[in-house]
Order: sequence, then C-alpha cells, then structure tokens
Amino acid sequence: MVLGMELHDAIPLGILGFIITLESIVVCYMVYRYRILRTFTNGFVVSLALSDILFGAVLLPVNINDQTSIYVGYLMSIILMANVTNMFAVTLDRYLAVMKPLIYHVKMSKFFYKILAFAWIVPIGVSLIPLAYGTNVDTLAHQIFLFGILIVGILIPYVLILAAYIMIFKEVSRQVKNLAKMCTYQNNHEALKEGKRVSGEAKMARVFAIIAGIFVLTWLPVVYMTTVQAIKRVDLAPPALVTVSWYTLCLGALTNAPIYGLMKADFRKVFQRMIKLRKSRFNCAETSSSLVPPATPANLGIINIETKRENCYRNLHIRKRQQEPLESLLETNPRKRHSQLWKVIKDF
Repeated sequence: MVLGMELHDAIPLGILGFIITLESIVVCYMVYRYRILRTFTNGFVVSLALSDILFGAVLLPVNINDQTSIYVGYLMSIILMANVTNMFAVTLDRYLAVMKPLIYHVKMSKFFYKILAFAWIVPIGVSLIPLAYGTNVDTLAHQIFLFGILIVGILIPYVLILAAYIMIFKEVSRQVKNLAKMCTYQNNHEALKEGKRVSGEAKMARVFAIIAGIFVLTWLPVVYMTTVQAIKRVDLAPPALVTVSWYTLCLGALTNAPIYGLMKADFRKVFQRMIKLRKSRFNCAETSSSLVPPATPANLGIINIETKRENCYRNLHIRKRQQEPLESLLETNPRKRHSQLWKVIKDF
C-alpha cells in the first residue's frame, strides 16, 4: 500500500512548500536586518511567518511522505491554532494602537513577549490533548475535543477579531471627521501629523483584516472536514476535498508575504530601498570599471581621499534634509494646506 502522496500532487505541493518557506524566511530576515521594521506589530508578523515556515518546511513534507502519519494531525492542529492565536494577537495590537494610542507603547512594552509566548504555548498545549486518550478518534473524548477546537479555538476568536476590526474602522472614521474640524490654518500642522498617523493605522488594520479573511477562506475546507468528523458524518466530505484543502492551505500561506510587501508601508519602503541599493551598486560597479583608474600604489591615497570626501558631502546633505522643519514642506496658502491634509487621510 502506498502511504505517500501521488506524484502529480507531491511535486507541485513540494514546490509550493519551498516557495512558502523561502518567502517567510525573507520576511523574518528583513525584520531582523532593518531597524525600521523592528516594531511590536512586525514581531507578530514574524510569528505568523514562523507558522508559515512550519507549514511549508515541516507539515507539507511529512504529509507528502506519509499521509497516514499521526504527526500530520498534530502539526495541522498546532499550525491552525497558532495562526488563530497570532491573528488574535496582531488584532489586539491594532486595536490598542487605534483605540488607546496613549497607552499603546506602555502596554505593548510590558506584555509583548507574554502575548507572543501565549500565542504559541496555547496551540501546542491544546493540540497535544489527544495524547491523554491515546489519539483514539472513535472515543467521545475526541468528539468533544473537536467541538472544542471548532467553537473555542476558531469560531469565538474570529467573531472577536471581526468585532475588533469593525470597531477599529468606526474609530478611524470618527477620527477623520474630527480632523476635518481641526483643519484651520492654525491647527493644520497638528492635523497633518495626526492625519498621517490615523491613515497609517487604518491601512495597517486593512492589511491584517485582509490576511484574516484569506486565512478563513483557505482553511474553510479543513474546518468543514473537522466538523463532519466531529458529528460522525465523514461521508459528507468528498475524497477530493482532502487534496483540494492542501492547495487552498498553500494558497493562503503563499499570499501572506506578498501582502506584507505590497500593502504594508514599512515593508514596501524597505523593498524599494533594497532594489535601489542593488541598482546603485550595479551602476557604481559599471562606472568604476570603466572610469576609475587602477588602484596602484601611486594613486591609492588619492582615491581614498576622494571617496571619503564624497561620503562626507553625502552625509552632510542627508543631515540638512533631515533637519528641515515640517512647516517648510507645507503650503502657506490655507486652501492648499487643507487639500494637503486631505491627501493624507482620504485613503483610509
């Protein structure tokens, strides 16, 4: 009897698993490499990326090798629950940032690592409960466990997540209306700063709301199969749904990194910086190979002096730009200042 997956499914799923793992590693590396990305929110993004790495690098290969392996069920339960708890954690982060901005940094500084530990300890602990009754799927205990996972582990958290995002977008709408009232010549500077903050929080909340929605849709076949197993009506799940569910799971994990890169402003800026840096290095290499004289002992000192001088001028120019006051970037005409503010907050 062949325990492994059929070749026509194993090859594409293996390729998808490799791409998912690579994407998630890139996300983790970027947060580690660039200081601008080291925020509380991106800490939860890394945690979500780790669950995707587990899916692509561990769960998929185990399932491809042996579909009857008992470890597949445990790993799937851990990853499913970890996605839910991490999504709940990042929603809590966005809720505090929008609804309680004054205490956000204080609370997250105090509870960030505790929330992160909770987001992984709970899924692992809950997923190992079947070991207590020998993982016998025919027992009443396993039926209760499945209902508990569906209701307490999936349904209730996602109802709370949905309610939180509704409250977040309502609060953003209220703040936009308040900013419109503040938009006078005297208050335009403060309104512009607050408008940028509100716009950024709204866009970030939208990103994670989209990710949460994609997660629900892509895990829906698994949730359905778990439900029919809990009510002991496995005949209601067609055999092809098992294969389809693996592709939908891959699709969900595959879209996370591109969504961060294209829709999350800080990741997008870092991507653009990386591309520009690569282009500038390539151009510099071409120019230096054709224009710069060979570094002989006679002219090595001159080349070093010129390089230091260019770096000094560049750093001085950057400092001058950083020291420009915000008011110099604003229009002096009140009507133009008003339209400039609305450019910031109209996209929420």
